[in-house]
Amino acid sequence: MSPMAMMMNGIAKKMDKDYKKNGNVKWNFTKFLISRDGEILARFEPTASMKSVMEKVKAVL
Repeated sequence: MSPMAMMMNGIAKKMDKDYKKNGNVKWNFTKFLISRDGEILARFEPTASMKSVMEKVKAVL
């Protein structure tokens, strides 16, 4: 986990102890992978590594 992800994880836990189970978008850093048809294919929380984001994007291409 990157230093930024570790920091964001700590902040999120302070704000909402159950943030990983809560589906609400709490951060403007949450990323979504959207299909050409407008379908949500994946959601990445601020603590997700960019490597996992890139892997999912490559898999969809």
